[in-house]
Amino acid sequence: MTLVLILSAGLVILMALVEWFNFRRTRRLTFLTAAHGLIAIGYCLPPFLIAFLPGTAWESGPRGAKDPNPWGTRLYLLDLTDHLRLPEGAYLTMSIILVGAYAAMVAGYFAAGRLPVRRLVASEISRRFLISGALCFGVIALAALALYSTQFKSLFWFIVQGSWIREGIMSVKWGFLQVLVQVGFPAFLMLVASALRTTGTTRLLLIAGAVAVWGVVFLRLLHVGGRLELGTFILTPLLACLFMTRNTRKAIIGIGVIGVLAVFLANLPHRAYFHPHEIIDDVFVSFWRNSINHLIFILSELGFPHIVATQAITLVPGEIGHRYFIDIPLGALYMLPNFTGVETLPPMILSLQAKLLPWMPVDLFSFGYYSLGTVGVLIIFAGFGAVLAVFDGWLTESDGWLGQALRAAWLFYLPFRLFYADPYAAAQWGFGLIVGTLFILAAAMLSRRRAS
Repeated sequence: MTLVLILSAGLVILMALVEWFNFRRTRRLTFLTAAHGLIAIGYCLPPFLIAFLPGTAWESGPRGAKDPNPWGTRLYLLDLTDHLRLPEGAYLTMSIILVGAYAAMVAGYFAAGRLPVRRLVASEISRRFLISGALCFGVIALAALALYSTQFKSLFWFIVQGSWIREGIMSVKWGFLQVLVQVGFPAFLMLVASALRTTGTTRLLLIAGAVAVWGVVFLRLLHVGGRLELGTFILTPLLACLFMTRNTRKAIIGIGVIGVLAVFLANLPHRAYFHPHEIIDDVFVSFWRNSINHLIFILSELGFPHIVATQAITLVPGEIGHRYFIDIPLGALYMLPNFTGVETLPPMILSLQAKLLPWMPVDLFSFGYYSLGTVGVLIIFAGFGAVLAVFDGWLTESDGWLGQALRAAWLFYLPFRLFYADPYAAAQWGFGLIVGTLFILAAAMLSRRRAS
């Protein structure tokens, strides 16, 4: 365990040095910055929590038996570790591979950073394109939600039974429709961007449309959304405004507000989305009383990649054979609507892992290891680093509300693939953002052609 702690601390120091170098070069928060933070939280910090929290006053967490996890009543990470009882050699192997994976990610990032990626100039996009696309997406989201919700008796049951769907104790028809509702999110961003470029009655109408679409997407989140998805939806506009401000005082206040909201949303217990009316008052009161305990609880909740990645080493190629990255095309195929109700496609890696470790997502390290062992981890991290660089080149220096709103949304989505890497789950979660981004890309290209 000592060697694991040394490797984890060394990787944190290495990431800090790389981040210092990159910040001196860019003077901005980048996608690599977010990845550094999540690697530290998901892979490097957990060994220290596992080593030093047992036997302290912090090991039971802020709720304990009031909100038990599937393996006990202590902190999620500690109970999960005791439940699996993985060999120490597996933790050491994972830590060594992780250092190599990080090196591959950095190499991919700086190599792809030399590509001639054109930054998004949102002000060049035709306002007509933005409004037309936003209205189209908004109508699709509203129609999809209206049709999907007809199978529920009332708005109350629509919200309550969403928790049953998430728990797997209830099935519904037309599940693809609730995924389609997500296109309302980019519609909201584009309507706000359009409103900021107009005045008078037109601006009021666009703002009203943005509010309506926001409400449609929010209803869908109340139905089946998770904590991270809800946090992204709420915090993206705030982070976009923060990126746009040049006032240091406003920036500090904005970071504080976003930090508090992020901690609060991440701290919601698992049953918050199953029975929100039972716990929300208690969470508000206890949050302010036990801030440090809550922070440790959040870090423990987000420490699962360390455990899942270590377990993957013990499963491959024995209980789960090499997947050879087949899950990437499978994820795209699973996104197609299934009108027959009979599934003929091979299972995704997430479903295979869930049989051995229920409730646990597939992290990026595990995805690479399931695909092709150590080589797979190096490949997937190098590709991940290259994608981070491309998005940095495209969005970090983008102008205006739309560019910075996209930057904020992708900052919440893309780096978090370190924690949630199953292609099908990732495509479902980011469907609206991906489709909206592709539309904005096309609109930007068409606008440039018209102007030239």
